[in-house]
Amino acid sequence: MTTALAELGERLQREYGTLWLHRLKGDPYASLLCDVGDDQGPLRACVRDTGRLWRSGTGSWVTADPATAAELLAHPAVAHVPALPGEAPVTAVDVPDLGPLCARLLDAAGPEFDLVADVAEPLATGALAEVCAVPGTERARFAEAVADCATVQDAVVCPQRLATARRLPRALDTLRSLLDAAPGAPGPATVAIGARTGADLVVRTVLRARFPLPVHEVAPLVEEALRTEPPVWIAPLEARAELESAGVRIASGDRIAVLLDGGSGPAAFPAHRALAPFHRALAGAALAALAGRYAELRPGAPAVRRPRAPLTRGPARAPVRAAAAPATRDGGER
Repeated sequence: MTTALAELGERLQREYGTLWLHRLKGDPYASLLCDVGDDQGPLRACVRDTGRLWRSGTGSWVTADPATAAELLAHPAVAHVPALPGEAPVTAVDVPDLGPLCARLLDAAGPEFDLVADVAEPLATGALAEVCAVPGTERARFAEAVADCATVQDAVVCPQRLATARRLPRALDTLRSLLDAAPGAPGPATVAIGARTGADLVVRTVLRARFPLPVHEVAPLVEEALRTEPPVWIAPLEARAELESAGVRIASGDRIAVLLDGGSGPAAFPAHRALAPFHRALAGAALAALAGRYAELRPGAPAVRRPRAPLTRGPARAPVRAAAAPATRDGGER
């Protein structure tokens, strides 16, 4: 066991170090995967300027050209690399009644809270627990397993830390056992990806809102968040047969990285197309609950992104301060 852990740690460190080596050599795709800095605009422009389709030092063919991206995403010999190989593909998720869960989370939050830890993540996980009919006595174990599976998408393109990689197999075993006990429940990939990208959309939507917020602005804000910040920024693909694109030959088994933008992000991924209604419902319910309760919601400190997350680029922390709407004379809110 000790030898296996040492080998795993060594491999992860070597792979991550290789990314940084290529970054230092000026490879813009490797720089994106190292995920340094909040503004990726210059690096993405550099990827586009390098060529329509070019080979990165990381081994992947890379494109940010819209026409080439569309061609590759639709090519019958190209497949998406699954976040959890061997698991059932991501499927649509039913949307439970989210109002009571939102109310309970905000009741417990207080005037200063973290949008990620106190609202977005427990909302997404709690909703999925309802959908999967997880017993109340198992909800804490379910939430812990979902949290430990949160890196599965980013791990496809970026080696994770040893502690993170060690937790994943045990968490997957837990998820499988809990989901197998609920007939008709979605698989681990649906739960892990649905929770992670759903929570990300909740935070991104709320942070762009300006309070006090009229109810009719909730749905447009959710759509704007999806348009400008996709669930994932990179589509990891694999050639299942030899093909040609943009004048280059791609061998069977080669990896391909398609850089996405806000408009193409959800549509490019079958997983996120399937989950889009659930994600919209989460973000809409959270924002409506906040709008109905608070006259003001503003950052308490700058939001912090998750480390080693170049694909999802989601928030790890987003502290906020809230001020309740003024009460009317009959004890209600305006």
